[in-house]
Amino acid sequence: MSAFNEMACRELQKILENPERLGVSAHTMECGSLVVDCGVIAPGGLDAGLAMAGVGMAGLGSSQVVMGSLDGVPWPYVETLTDRPLQATLLCQAANWPVNLPGLRGMGSGPACLLNKALDVSKLTHDAEVSAQAVLILEASTLPDSVACVQLAATCGVAPDHLAIMVAPTSSLAGSVQIAARSVETALHKLHQMAFDVTRVVSGIGRCPAAMPTGDDLTAMGKTNDAVLFGCQVWLAVCEVADDELADVVAHIPSSTSPNYGESFLQTLKSAGGFYNIDPGLFAPAEVTVTNLSTGKVFYSGGVDAARLIKALKG
Repeated sequence: MSAFNEMACRELQKILENPERLGVSAHTMECGSLVVDCGVIAPGGLDAGLAMAGVGMAGLGSSQVVMGSLDGVPWPYVETLTDRPLQATLLCQAANWPVNLPGLRGMGSGPACLLNKALDVSKLTHDAEVSAQAVLILEASTLPDSVACVQLAATCGVAPDHLAIMVAPTSSLAGSVQIAARSVETALHKLHQMAFDVTRVVSGIGRCPAAMPTGDDLTAMGKTNDAVLFGCQVWLAVCEVADDELADVVAHIPSSTSPNYGESFLQTLKSAGGFYNIDPGLFAPAEVTVTNLSTGKVFYSGGVDAARLIKALKG
């Protein structure tokens, strides 16, 4: 099977056939790296966010924006589905790379993270990623320059002209959509935190409300996390798991099972005194249904916290 980064490159090439339609702009840097602006200077938008999500999952999942309701008000939700949940989400889509370079700070996701040996993402799979290409999805308010691209490429172990980066601020429509598209990933993340064998998860569907851009990336980060913690719904299909084990696991997946649950994400961050002081179990969907394909049993836990969700997204 092709390397995930090469698969992501093929997905990106489809986008570059008509970037104007998505409101994105592509630039080849002096070092040869490709930078695709999805909302920093370029207008970006909903389709640009969906494109970032698709490339971030290396084409192994799909997302769409659908209309839903939030306290009786029409509201956009992002639905994501995949039959390769481990590969599409936990390996490729998860935001594992805190990028902190001169003039460039942000959070990196996408299959390029598999090439960053310092992240240990490869421990989740028996087959190490080997690729001459690297594709990085970056939440950042600025575009990388050639110096940053060279450093990022070196970290991935690829030539600068074999690196592609898609960039959008957290506080942009594209940024909001691609974050909301990580619904299934949040459930896999929680299962992995619980030492559950995530290879048993064979399909997943998730639905998460999109947080609206605020003009402030910090506030947007808070709202996008609130949308997940209070409003994200996930359905998973698993196999070869005993029902009694699965019942216990499902009961502990939702974000509400964390001792840090209750306040808005930014208030939780402030109270904890830093991101890494927050209970990792908080980063999970609000509501989850799991079907055991081996037995036909269905397990459910959690629930959408409507009051907190409305306050977070409409306040």
